[in-house]
Amino acid sequence: MVQAVVMAGGASRRLGQPKALVPLLEGTVLSVSVHRLVKLGIETVVVVHPDLVADATDLPCRVVVNHRPDDGRTGSLHLGLAELSPPLSEVLVCPVDRPGWDGTVLDRLLATPGEAVVPMHDGRAGHPLLVRGKALERLSLLAVDAPLRDALDERKKVEVDAPFLHLNLDRPEDLTVMPALAAWLMRGENP
Repeated sequence: MVQAVVMAGGASRRLGQPKALVPLLEGTVLSVSVHRLVKLGIETVVVVHPDLVADATDLPCRVVVNHRPDDGRTGSLHLGLAELSPPLSEVLVCPVDRPGWDGTVLDRLLATPGEAVVPMHDGRAGHPLLVRGKALERLSLLAVDAPLRDALDERKKVEVDAPFLHLNLDRPEDLTVMPALAAWLMRGENP
């Protein structure tokens, strides 16, 4: 059973606005990410910053509030993993600030064996990350401030056709590619 944790628990300090609420298609980066996962039948949990609770109430999934956003991604991931239905076997780790994936990327990740599978485009790794088996156990044991890579001994890389895979909504200038990302997502495979 494939499950997903969408991580939107950070403070978005460098961007100057909540990354999760950046407009995309007919919604926001957060809502579009969740709807894509749910449409594919993937049980999804979203971890949000306390300031985003009101904006997450209409999402078709469970929402968890990260009251300690300074713990970073691992802290958010721990909260999300705790809310997924056991047993955990395959979990997609989807940072909200990395929206440059589509259903085809997920299909490639899921079809690739390995405890940790990372999408690649033009020789560079991106997100979401697929974690399975013992790697999931190691993630759950990480300190909240430890980087996720500390639990991923070996990462299998799989090439995907996703020109926006490396988009990271981090600074205001990163928002300039959002119209092109929206056009790419509207090719037919996505809501």
